[in-house]
Amino acid sequence: MFRIVLATLCGCVIGYERTSRNKSAGIRTHAIIALGSSMFMIIFKYAFFDVSTADGARVAAQIVSGIGFLGAGVIFVKDDLIQGLTTAAGMWTTSGIAACIGTGLIFIGVFATLFLVVLQKIFHYPFFNQIDHPNVLIQTNIVSDKDEIYKIFEKYGIEVNEIKIDRNLDLMTFDTNNRWIEHKNELYQDLMSIDAVTKISIL
Repeated sequence: MFRIVLATLCGCVIGYERTSRNKSAGIRTHAIIALGSSMFMIIFKYAFFDVSTADGARVAAQIVSGIGFLGAGVIFVKDDLIQGLTTAAGMWTTSGIAACIGTGLIFIGVFATLFLVVLQKIFHYPFFNQIDHPNVLIQTNIVSDKDEIYKIFEKYGIEVNEIKIDRNLDLMTFDTNNRWIEHKNELYQDLMSIDAVTKISIL
């Protein structure tokens, strides 16, 4: 019972980080994944003592493939962009952490939980985003048609990896490659020429 509770709490910690970034799989999803994975590993360790021909390791193997199936459910394509890969990988890793705790490797499970959350926090710092994926923040009067913005990006050879839309703030954040750096001023002027755009921040 202690292992199940601890694994579930670790899942909550990882899920909270995802929820704080408005991702589709949050606290409840990660908590249930961790609970289930730890329970299956406990079954693997202790439930087959009375069956000499059973191979309990198959239970562990099915966790890996089963969570992979769940992770595929949070990966989707929107506006020709693939989203959800990090969340899916986090779900898969959460199951591994819970499996560690379920088998009694508590220190490794707790360490991996803290290490994963710290990594997620660090990799969202602007420094890491600017290495490969700088952000262009565009404030508009109405968040709607993005065709004009995409045409300007194409003009300068800019590829959009991901777009996040906050309709409450009328804010669009474009995760891009770094080809705009040499055309920063021109890009700013072209984007401001769009009637709906009121403010631009290039990070």
